[in-house]
Amino acid sequence: MSSENKFTSVSRIDIKVIINRKETLHGQLIRHLSPLTISEMLRSMPFQGAVHYSMDTFCYIQTQLNIGQEKSRKKFSKGDITLMTSNGAICFFLKDASVEYSMNYIGKVSSKIEKLLSLRSNDELTIASDID
Repeated sequence: MSSENKFTSVSRIDIKVIINRKETLHGQLIRHLSPLTISEMLRSMPFQGAVHYSMDTFCYIQTQLNIGQEKSRKKFSKGDITLMTSNGAICFFLKDASVEYSMNYIGKVSSKIEKLLSLRSNDELTIASDID
């Protein structure tokens, strides 16, 4: 692998969220939102795990990421991608919401967010960079 930057943009990194290795959603990590968090995520990708829900507000997968708060906030919009620093979970907001704990805002799902509404707890999500 060359030492060149494999991402097409320094500030926005295209990702794909794959549901059960079948259906693909697209999104972007936006570096200026949480630069340290995103740098660590890019080193650790891909992520894979069973989907969990926090009420009907967001779904998430657990990761081994251990990153502190960075430009964290509590209010998010439908399609936002966040990192819950307390447990390393990558979260996908299913509707506009305010939460009781701060999260690192890291990006946005740009397609088919409604596909995440009907997943079951044994369904699997894979998050990977969209480089082919």
